[in-house]
Parts: sequence; structure tokens; C-alpha cells
Amino acid sequence: MGRAMKMAAEFVMERVQQKKHSGTEKVNKDFLDVLLEYEGDGKVGPNKISQRNVTIIILEMFIGGSENTSSTIKWAMVELLRKPDSMTTVKEEINSIIGLYGEVEEKNMDEFPYLQAVVKETLRLHPVVPLLVPQNAIEDSSYMGYEIPKNTQVLVNVWATGRDPESWNDPLSFKPERFVGKNIDYKVQHF
Repeated sequence: MGRAMKMAAEFVMERVQQKKHSGTEKVNKDFLDVLLEYEGDGKVGPNKISQRNVTIIILEMFIGGSENTSSTIKWAMVELLRKPDSMTTVKEEINSIIGLYGEVEEKNMDEFPYLQAVVKETLRLHPVVPLLVPQNAIEDSSYMGYEIPKNTQVLVNVWATGRDPESWNDPLSFKPERFVGKNIDYKVQHF
């Protein structure tokens, strides 16, 4: 953790130096720029954040974001190792495209329908978080026979939804093919 903290501190110091040397205000600010606006001169006040705390916040954001990604990749690899046919299919797809571009890039993701299906199937079985961020009902409504009053906090259980036998054929099996050729996303539009 000490090494990670040192790396984050170096990243923050690099941005502080860039800010000092540029002398101009950035038009498009990122999260770190906003945090640094509230950095004090080493003294923490009511509207100031110490540079140490800025570093800790950046480190936590990095760890939180990368942990989700690495966890999803691990689950995808576990499932592919358990299904050699799926592993062969995704490897062949990747190898056929890599021959054209040399590497997998985000701009070419449309050319990887089976890889996308593997990711979707992995997220169906192993969601990053089991419950979505709580939402509040904006009006009185009824859902599946339940009355939901306005302002009721609603939690969506993504883990259970991904395993619902009424929604999925053979819900506990890893079958990326169920997503091939289907325009289903994971941006809270399709359950």
C-alpha cells in the first residue's frame, strides 16, 4: 500500500507542477483538477483538503475502479476455462482481428461480437455489485402486483435478476451465445 500511495502522490505532484507552470485555467477539468482547487497550503480548513487527503482520494478512486475491472476479468477467465468451446471461439475471434490491427482497441470493439457476449454473460452471472445504486420512485406506481408509493427507495437486485429462470433459459450456465446478435446492454435499460 505504501508503494501505491507513493505512486499516487507522484501523480498528484505532477499535476500540481503542471498547474503551477501553465499559469492558465483549464477549460475541461477532471476530478483531480477539482480536488486540487480545494487543496490548502498544508493546513486543513473548512473548505480545504490537504494534499495527503487528495492523494488518498485519488488512490481510492483508482483502486475502486480497477478492482471492479480486474474482478470481472477474473470471472470471465474462470468461466472461459470451464467452457473450452467458448474459450476457443473468443480466441479465434480476437486472433482474426489482431491480425488486422495488432492489438485490441476500444475503437474496434464492434468487430468483437463474441467477446462482447462473453463480457455481457460474465456480468449477468457475476455482477460487479449485487444491488444497483438505490433509486427513489418519482411517482406512485405499481409493479408486478406491488404498490410502490412516491419517494419509496427502490433497490434492484442485479444478482437475482441475472439468475431468474423466468427471464433466462438455463440461468446458471455460462452461455455467451445468448447475447450474440442481440442488442442488449448493461446500462440499466435491459433486465
